[in-house]
Amino acid sequence: MAVLPFINGGTASAANLATANVTTPYLASVAMTATPTGHGYWLVGLDGGVFSFGDARYLGSLPGLRVAVKNIVGIDATPDGQGYWLVGADGGVFAFGDAAFYGSVPGVLGRPAPNAITGLAETPDGHGYWLVGADGGVFSFGDAQFYGSLPGIGIQPTSVRFTQSDQFNAFVAYSGVVSIQPTPDGHGYWLVGPDGSVFTFGDAGFYGSLPGALGTRIVPSTPHAGTLGARAVVGTGHAAAVPIIGFAATADGHGYSMVADDGTVYPFGDARFFGSLASAGVQVPPVRVTGFTPPSTVQLALPLATVAGITRTPDGNGYWIVSLDGGVFSFGDAQFFGSIPGVPTTIQSVVGIR
Repeated sequence: MAVLPFINGGTASAANLATANVTTPYLASVAMTATPTGHGYWLVGLDGGVFSFGDARYLGSLPGLRVAVKNIVGIDATPDGQGYWLVGADGGVFAFGDAAFYGSVPGVLGRPAPNAITGLAETPDGHGYWLVGADGGVFSFGDAQFYGSLPGIGIQPTSVRFTQSDQFNAFVAYSGVVSIQPTPDGHGYWLVGPDGSVFTFGDAGFYGSLPGALGTRIVPSTPHAGTLGARAVVGTGHAAAVPIIGFAATADGHGYSMVADDGTVYPFGDARFFGSLASAGVQVPPVRVTGFTPPSTVQLALPLATVAGITRTPDGNGYWIVSLDGGVFSFGDAQFFGSIPGVPTTIQSVVGIR
């Protein structure tokens, strides 16, 4: 799963994310996960509403349980596709179908996650999962093993400012780690930052990063209160000005692909390029976010983001890109089974895809 992090001008706060107002033609969606067959997928909104397509079965949602939240940041399916987990920015975990509950951050700490959670990844057997926070802290539950974290190796994740539009004269700051992905055997994982930096733990291999490939460099800038050590990215090429939103590893774990907010796809290792939104001539409407209270020195970005994430097909010969309005775009052997704009309803925003 890849998650859109902190769409809030730079403040790393689960509370801020929970109170944001996200507006698209459909109110936006936050995450997507595919079925084991690759013949279907689920989308989830900020409110925990779940939409199933293809052979994905509807197994419940938070509105269906009358649980009122606006902080869901991810969804991940069990290995057999008969269940799924939803995760909130506060580290809360909700299990449906045959997904078992193995713990949550509030259950461990007795309070919400100090740095908003940005992703959940399950172990290969589905008997555990990892959660990752914006600061690169990793929480392991069930049979998920802890292989390290960014704070554990003394690395402070980057808060990256990206100029979005001269028309709005605004930027958006994507703070910290945006995604966690496990290796195929579950003995390691990758963490990825919004500047395309990749951090490996356990048996996860390093196959490249955007700063290494594009010659970008990270330079310090003045931190603002509430940010995770604000920094700016300076580099050659347009990619340095577009944040990475999603990350997907290949089936054998010898490569991975990243997707940027504009739908550009960057493959590394044995990951193959099957197309991007730009190459397909697709333009998706931007999402506007209001309601945050960032420091006065930080501007709120308008417009904000368009892409929520990327996931590969089971055989690795294709992938889906999902947009924040719930649109789904298929490349390679990934098939299109439907999207939220095609459903006559209103939802609360899709943020990522697994």
